[in-house]
Amino acid sequence: MLKCTVTDLHLCQHCPRLFAYSWVKKKNAAFIGHRGTGNLPGTLFHTFAHMVLQDISSKGAGRQALVHALSQNPHAISFHIHETIKEEYLIPFLAEHGSTLTIEKIEAFATACERWIKYLEEFINPHISSFQDLDILFESIFHNTEYLMTSSYVFDDGESMSISGKPDALIFDPKTKEPVVLEYKGRKESDAMQDLAQTSLYAWLVRQSIGIIPRVDILYLEENMPLVRYPLPAIENLIENHPSLFQIARKIMEGEKRIPKCSDNALCQVCPFIPSCDNDFGEMIPAVIHTDKIVPQEKEHTPQQDAEELLSTLTEKLNLLSIPVIPSGYTIGPRFIRLKIIPDIRKKVTFAKIVNRTVDIQLGLSLSIPPLIQAQGGYISCDVQRNDWESFDVSSLVQDGGIQTKHTCPYPLGRRIDGSVFVGDLADPNMTSCLIGGTSGSGKSELIRSMVVGIALHNRQTMLSFTLIDPKRVTFTDFFSFPYLSQPVIMDPNTAMNILNACVHEMEERYKVLEKSGYSNISEYNGKENIQMVRRIIVIDEYADLIMNKATKEALENAIQKIGQKGRAAGFHLILATQRPDAKIVTGVIKANLQLKIALKVTSSTNSRIILDETGAECLAGYGDMLIGGSVPIQRLQSSKVSERDLKALYGN
Repeated sequence: MLKCTVTDLHLCQHCPRLFAYSWVKKKNAAFIGHRGTGNLPGTLFHTFAHMVLQDISSKGAGRQALVHALSQNPHAISFHIHETIKEEYLIPFLAEHGSTLTIEKIEAFATACERWIKYLEEFINPHISSFQDLDILFESIFHNTEYLMTSSYVFDDGESMSISGKPDALIFDPKTKEPVVLEYKGRKESDAMQDLAQTSLYAWLVRQSIGIIPRVDILYLEENMPLVRYPLPAIENLIENHPSLFQIARKIMEGEKRIPKCSDNALCQVCPFIPSCDNDFGEMIPAVIHTDKIVPQEKEHTPQQDAEELLSTLTEKLNLLSIPVIPSGYTIGPRFIRLKIIPDIRKKVTFAKIVNRTVDIQLGLSLSIPPLIQAQGGYISCDVQRNDWESFDVSSLVQDGGIQTKHTCPYPLGRRIDGSVFVGDLADPNMTSCLIGGTSGSGKSELIRSMVVGIALHNRQTMLSFTLIDPKRVTFTDFFSFPYLSQPVIMDPNTAMNILNACVHEMEERYKVLEKSGYSNISEYNGKENIQMVRRIIVIDEYADLIMNKATKEALENAIQKIGQKGRAAGFHLILATQRPDAKIVTGVIKANLQLKIALKVTSSTNSRIILDETGAECLAGYGDMLIGGSVPIQRLQSSKVSERDLKALYGN
């Protein structure tokens, strides 16, 4: 039986090749790329928190003092919780360990404790009056605060993998009756999904142990707003993807040498293994038979050489399949090489004949995913992903895209196949509102974030404001202080519907103002009036959570219909996204009233048709690879990622 830990698997999530190095005992491979925790002594805090929760769960002296204090004066609950934990635990702990800490570290430790105690208070305070015996309340919350969990995953061939891990704490919410996996972190990384990915593995262990998927709470103890809470649907989505992670880890543990490359360019830049990484874990090189001769190492191919070889191979393979074509050149973009061929109509070669051979083309070109084959103006394109492609941030799109005078409210959507920037315009009737669909791993959430940042970087804060609705509580976790927000990020469905209805009402009021003033739209009004109307952009990630709720479905469709039909003139714009683009979610009303359609990778051609009215999105490569259509000609773009540089440009620091 194979054995590994959650820490091992999380490293494999982040970079499979680093996990491979770690597995063969390469020193410090597991710690490459870690940012640390600033001034907070993380190990010491974990020791302290573990000691406190263990004492409370085992009816220690501190718990007895806490129960006594709360029983004596139930009207000052918060005060007694904070003071008792300080007196019984914090002060003695610092007296023993504080001598080795600097003033800055002691202050950071004390601040982290305050935030942690405040978090625990949320579990205790609301329920004091419901329990005559406070020991029962503490027993229900801190039933088993930290323990080593072990479970086995069985592969299809019968081989099994033993996985073990110990979350920072496992507590129970007396209000929702659900287990909670609690993890402590220092600062929030730029990619918060890495923390969630690790914690989802603990959630998997909990489910294996007690049969229930827990909620996940992550406390970033060096942040002013420390708590990030992930509900069950978000955890379920991640757990569904764990088998593929387990499969990759198994191959590495069994000595597989072809290992996927890390997709985190920032990690690669600081990784000391990067010079030898491709040689160690890239494609296997056939052994040289004549060992008495030194075979010179081949020079790395340029993209132009790759393109020429691919085009030649594609032409040759199709000719062997009795589908003669004429090579017509290629385009090299940031992510894909577009091969161009012209069917030989003298031999009755049609587009359909070529598309029907997609799998044969994939095999012939040794591609990991099927190529996207499309009819273009005068030729047929076959897009092949580059091995050396690199992501780019929103700021690079803003710099390269420029602003044309015809654009009223521009934003960069992504790069075309040739690398040029596609610039959208919310004031354009063809792009005033947007529908986005893509499965897990398609880059949907990152695209939404990039669109929000791109719109903000291209337009002054006095021109527009955002309403961000995030029912899954995942996409906008680092947007709470976003300067363009008209209100805090909305996570509650009922609040979301109230806001949408208020937007519809405000839109109708604007129409009255425009009519009275003699203007046909917001652009004309703002061009001549002193008091400006601000454009309102409403973004809903995973609106399926609202439309699947019978109580909100009709109201949501009505609001979308009204804003979609009349919003452009009044300066209201919708961006709706879902990872479930089926007929129940993308209803006729929604589809008809959102002009721009964006399909990221989907699971089937049916899903692609629902979004775009055409197939093709099922052949996309994921990670921001998209087709846009609807009211604009269908074309392929690559989305950007939101970088620290982008956020600094927004926040001004």
